[in-house]
Amino acid sequence: MAKDFLKEDPIKDLESQLNADFNQLIRKVHKGLSTKKRSPVYTGFFASSWKAQTMGVKAKDKVEDFQPWANIKKSVAFTNKKPAYKIQRRFPVEKTFNFKKPVFIGNRAKYAAYALERGKVQVFIQGELGKLIKETMKEGKLFVASRQTKGLSTEGTGGQAYTEF
Repeated sequence: MAKDFLKEDPIKDLESQLNADFNQLIRKVHKGLSTKKRSPVYTGFFASSWKAQTMGVKAKDKVEDFQPWANIKKSVAFTNKKPAYKIQRRFPVEKTFNFKKPVFIGNRAKYAAYALERGKVQVFIQGELGKLIKETMKEGKLFVASRQTKGLSTEGTGGQAYTEF
């Protein structure tokens, strides 16, 4: 059955697609940051503490206050061995975000500023993030046909001019 194009809302369809892609991107970034490859790992607390929300994320959680990471830190202090880290996302992304509003992805670990000095997160942001955005945000250029009353010539187009956005 043919679609009734007069009843469709292409702007609404585009916004729905952008929102779906945007939320998928946020989940991919959050999941990617929560790995040993992209976050420095000693106990796994830092990699487990990434959070996505609509306001800035405050770095205020102490590793000593959260299990199993508190025990991992204590065992390393007494044995002087390399820790058996545990990465377990503490703040899974469950909210649906709107692409028209800002989203902040930050780390709740109190020592986040020091952990960022190693550069793994920066390498991800400066290198892989752009590629991830291009892969996830699927919509290309939007072409909108609009009737022009003045400005562009409409010769030979039957009064229609096409504008690219």
